[in-house]
Amino acid sequence: MAKSVLYMSMSLDGFITGLDDGPGNGLGTGGNRLHEWLGEPTSELPHFDPPGLSGQVFAEGMATGAVVVGRKTFDYANHWGGDHHGVPIFVPTRGNPPPAPQSGWVHYVPDVATAMREAKAAAGEKDVMVHGASLAQSLLREACSTSWRST
Repeated sequence: MAKSVLYMSMSLDGFITGLDDGPGNGLGTGGNRLHEWLGEPTSELPHFDPPGLSGQVFAEGMATGAVVVGRKTFDYANHWGGDHHGVPIFVPTRGNPPPAPQSGWVHYVPDVATAMREAKAAAGEKDVMVHGASLAQSLLREACSTSWRST
């Protein structure tokens, strides 16, 4: 059964972005420091292949079958151009209407429970990558209050 895995770079004091994060400045001012362990991108898109142990950790994190990402994170990341390592992306969306999906990988869903359920189904035996601090908190609250955690 697929597990959900929170995957993000974080400073030792708990920061996941620099100051003033937002559209066009997704990691915030100075937030790129949190990702220096990845090295330089290996292609035009920000694809990475870190050397050594960092590369092993990175490869393990990318060996997932689906991604659940918070809407804010997804928007700030410019929707990853519609592709996050070639797996389905599930975005819980409420409030503002979502933009048109940039690819067939992107699926807007009404809530976190639906996002996780559909991501686990899409992932099969692989894990589901979770992106976004607020999303992670919402998923933990949902897991504590419903039965989807065992399905």
